[in-house]
Formats: sequence, structure tokens, C-alpha cells
Amino acid sequence: MNTAGRPVTLADVAKKAGVSVATASFVLSGRGGERSSGSPETKAKVRGAAEELGYVPNRNARSLRTGRSGGIVLALGMLEDPWGLSLAGAVRDRALPEDLSTLILGDERWFEFLSGSAFDCSFVTSIDFTPEGPEQVRHLARGQSGIVAFSERIEPERFDVVSSSALPAVHAAYQRLRARHESVAFMSGREIDPERRPFFPSRAHVFLDAAAEAGDGPGIDLVHASGTDRQQSFEYSQAWLDGPDRPTAVICSTGYQALALQVAAMHAGISVPEDLEIISIGDVPDDAQMLGPISYYGVQDVFARMADIILARALDREGTPGSLHRFDWEFFPGGTTIDGD
Repeated sequence: MNTAGRPVTLADVAKKAGVSVATASFVLSGRGGERSSGSPETKAKVRGAAEELGYVPNRNARSLRTGRSGGIVLALGMLEDPWGLSLAGAVRDRALPEDLSTLILGDERWFEFLSGSAFDCSFVTSIDFTPEGPEQVRHLARGQSGIVAFSERIEPERFDVVSSSALPAVHAAYQRLRARHESVAFMSGREIDPERRPFFPSRAHVFLDAAAEAGDGPGIDLVHASGTDRQQSFEYSQAWLDGPDRPTAVICSTGYQALALQVAAMHAGISVPEDLEIISIGDVPDDAQMLGPISYYGVQDVFARMADIILARALDREGTPGSLHRFDWEFFPGGTTIDGD
């Protein structure tokens, strides 16, 4: 409440900061980007006045006025992978100072959820796995420009595209481990049918190709479906390492599988990497590596770079043409491969 006993308004904030109501609105809503919302000193005065007065923006009114909701949606498909959780943390840290909230969609129904919505930015994964994925993104972009697509099949069209293929990394990981092991196994989330190729090659199917090229096989015998979350992966890893076909080298499809296998090896008294080498396909965040660094293929500074792209799109109020951002994968040696190799 202000001194007159009514809720604090934008006009109250503008008066205290010594700026126009329009300037205060630009600063607090982020409309117009850097060019339209004033100098850093002006922004600091407006935000300071809003905090001192306890001003709470009316998000419903803002949504009607700007066509945006004040939120960023991360359509990650699942919540278990440390990769997605680390990305969400990086986005949150950048979004909060801009008065943007971060929402996580933990299933594959991103098209249904986002249709008719008006979020400041929607980061969409799982586009490449269905034939209709690219067209669904284009359909969403006709109604909103705040979209970042994580895809190898689509070009920018009023939305940004992050292109980052893990498939060459699977081949490279196989060759790296096969050079010193008679057999290399692959840890997948789900069972696969080697005779039915998916619309877009999965990491497990690319592993089968790498094994076939090396003359190893049958490759399907080397693929182990551990389950789709960390607990299932840990329990599967325990049984696997205690069984007759205990592996000596494993490529893990995701970071959470590599973590589960590493912990299971410790419980079983198996020395890593001397008796078991592990490589993750995908970045394993530092704060998730409880037993020492895991060797992985990933992208340098991936969370910071991707969060910057998402926030920039969320703050874009002019609907600028989309950009293509290519992320190259490289090997990051850790303590789960011999001599860090």
C-alpha cells in the first residue's frame, strides 16, 4: 500500500524514481530491449523504487498488453537427467533479474501445452523424434516469436535453433574404448528393436552401427536397457555388475546413467577406471559428480551458452529473425577413463 492506503501503482514507482510512467513500464516489463528501456542508471533507479515501495506488477495486465506471460518454459521431456536440471538452473539465474519465472515441462506433450500460449520464450526439445516435430514448431512460431528449438532438422524461421548432434560422439566413444577392450557395452534408457530404425537415429542405434563397423556383435547383445530414471539405472547397474556378464567398458546414453553406474561400481567394490571404464554421452555437471569427475562427450560451457540464447529470445520484443547456433561436441576426460584418455 502507498501513503493513501491503496495498492502501489506503476505511477507511484515512476514518481519516486523521477522518470515517466512509460520509462518505468519499459524497465519493469523489459519491452523494447536495451535500446528502449533507458540507461543502466535509470534502470537501477526504477527497480530500486519498485523494491522500496513493494510494487508488484499485474501479470495479467502485462500479458494483455504485451502478449507475453512473464515466463520461460523449458520443454525438457524428462526431469531425471542432470543436464536438464543444470540448464534449468542456469536459465533461472539469468531470468529472475529480468522478472521472468522459469517453468519446466517434464513430458513430451510440448505442442499441446504451448499451443495458444504466450510465454516469453519456449525452449523445445524432442523435435527430431517425430515426422511432425518441425512443422509443429513452425505452427507455434506463427503465434509467438519467443521460441528456441533444440534440433538438427529445422532451420530458423522467426525463432532460434540450437543444433548439437551427439551421434558422432557415440562413434568416437566406441572407438576410444574399443582400442583397449575386447568388448564395449552401451547403457540405454529403453529397450530397442534393432530391426526397426526410428525416424531419427537414437544413440543406441548409432552404437549398433559403430559395433557393426568394428566387426563386433551381435550388437544388440551389448545394449543394456537400464530404465528411464536414476533409481532404475542404479538398481539395474547393481545387478549387471554382480552378474556373469560384468562389463569392463560402458558408454552411457545420458549423464544420470553414468552416475548410477559409477555409484553401483563403488558399492560392488569394482575399481573405476582400472576394472571398469565409463564414458557419458552428454555433459555431467560438476555438482552432480559425487565420486569424482566422469569422462564425457559434451559441449564447452553448454549451460551458460544455451541459457544466454534462451534469455535473449525471451527479452526480444521486436520478433527479430531467428539465428542458428551450432554447438560442437568434444571429449572431456575425467576419472572414469584410464589416464584421463
